[in-house]
Amino acid sequence: MKVLIINAHPDLESFTTSISNKIYESHLAKGHDVTLLNLATIDFEISFKGYSDREKIDTLETDLESAQKQIKKSDHIIITTPIWWSTYPAILKGFFDRTLLPGFAFKFHKGKMVQEKLLTGKTAELVLLSDAPAWYRRYLLKDPAATILKRDILGFCGIKVKKVHRIGSVGSLDAEARERVIKTF
Repeated sequence: MKVLIINAHPDLESFTTSISNKIYESHLAKGHDVTLLNLATIDFEISFKGYSDREKIDTLETDLESAQKQIKKSDHIIITTPIWWSTYPAILKGFFDRTLLPGFAFKFHKGKMVQEKLLTGKTAELVLLSDAPAWYRRYLLKDPAATILKRDILGFCGIKVKKVHRIGSVGSLDAEARERVIKTF
């Protein structure tokens, strides 16, 4: 299986990054072809200027072209991200805006009301970490980040989210509790 892990935490020493690294090691141990993409280390313009001319875009930054190739070749995509202000960091949104482009991830056809999903057949998993309790985000806030990622971004392109891991109250986890969480991956 070809697995792509996208880590959206800007700090490479973070708890989220530790989980990303553990997921990477676990998939390597299973013999999977696995790539870990730390968004904090790639070079791209986060703002998508010229959106109205998006169909005319013929060049992307080298790191984004590489990321598109990784997305295209992957069978399964795992996104690890902190949840801040009920959603994921801007770098992840910017990454999606700049990589999941028309002609790559989806395509509109004249006379059709629904887009063609160009990444159909791929699966995904979400690992969402927050200081708020997981039950609070899921049941009281209605899980806005997971919903947007599952339905409005990945689902729009044809990627089916199979599992969502919600890790809450991370600010109150001591080192031992964090290690227990990491070991679950």
